[in-house]
Amino acid sequence: MKSSIKFFVILIFTAFTLAGYSQKPEPVYSYVRQIHDFDWYEQQAKAWKQEIDNGTTDNMAWIYWFMANRNAGRFCDYKKWESKIGDYFVPQSKLTEMAEKAIPNTFEYFFIKTYQKDFPGTNSTTEYLLKAQEISPYNKWLFPLLVNHYQFDNDKNNLKVTCQKWFESNEMPQELLITAYNNLISLDSNAVLIVNGDNDTYPNWVMQYGQNVRTDVLVLNLSLAAYNPVYRDLIFKENGIPSISLENDSVNKTQTLCKHLVNSIKNRPVYVSVFTGENEYKGLENKMYFVGLSMKYSEKPFNNLAVLKNNVENKYLLDFLKRSFYNNPSESVCKMINAGYVASFFKLADYYKQNGETVKAKKMKDFYRTIALNSGFTKWLKETDK
Repeated sequence: MKSSIKFFVILIFTAFTLAGYSQKPEPVYSYVRQIHDFDWYEQQAKAWKQEIDNGTTDNMAWIYWFMANRNAGRFCDYKKWESKIGDYFVPQSKLTEMAEKAIPNTFEYFFIKTYQKDFPGTNSTTEYLLKAQEISPYNKWLFPLLVNHYQFDNDKNNLKVTCQKWFESNEMPQELLITAYNNLISLDSNAVLIVNGDNDTYPNWVMQYGQNVRTDVLVLNLSLAAYNPVYRDLIFKENGIPSISLENDSVNKTQTLCKHLVNSIKNRPVYVSVFTGENEYKGLENKMYFVGLSMKYSEKPFNNLAVLKNNVENKYLLDFLKRSFYNNPSESVCKMINAGYVASFFKLADYYKQNGETVKAKKMKDFYRTIALNSGFTKWLKETDK
């Protein structure tokens, strides 16, 4: 049982291989909206660079070229991207310089310029973000950047407005929003939820600040807190969390920070999202208890199966997993998020089977098989069917 679930959890973080290697230029979005593999981004980098070389007047070509470079190098395979630097794969600084010469003082240029640091929205990039915002207020491309900026600046009023605008724009897929809702409502009061990825962070913030869902929960992004001391110090001070210096930690700052959080937060329940990489909580596995979309850290054992059962049966909204009836441009992201439910259904299917509840067992099995097949986890299904 444990080995099967662990095998699945590891598979959640496996990159999805998507079809399509045509050099026809297609919109290239951030990882918050779409996920593709390295080869797709390479083909799009080539295609959009060619459009630019051919003199296109569509300034969006620069954003798409930039995003193809960023996603290929930052999220897929940096070494492979670096080895191909030349014509269509170029360093961010060079691409920004080229954009400044070709499309100065445009929304697209200021948007690209905002990404000149690891964490867009920090003080060093505020000037360009606000210029882009002035040209095209609450443009869909700006939502993650504005949320970052207002988080770092502790501007709760503008953070709330931005999250409301993001929600109203329908730019964020319902699968992400519902999953964020399910996770938040299943946590104990005043909990701390540790997350790490874009698609496990922004939907939670949109639900909290834009829809007033479980505002008592602190959703803390490990990467932001580990590599941005301003954000970390602000959040820690605001929530009474002991400070920590990570400047001399050259191995794994996020892992160090995760251990610090679970060991130092004594007056609030602490959870780690299932979408957080296993390496981030390495060494804490024996005190992590699976309760559905998160794992609860606890010094003492408790009946986590009862909590999981209650979450799935009485708290989670699940109808959206059965079938989708809308054209979803973020299908790749949604598949990854939907896969986060499989371990819960698998564990409950086994529990119901052992207790003679065959109807419930079949329902859970049908659920996890359908989602696993749609998400491409056929290898995991073969393992569980043995």
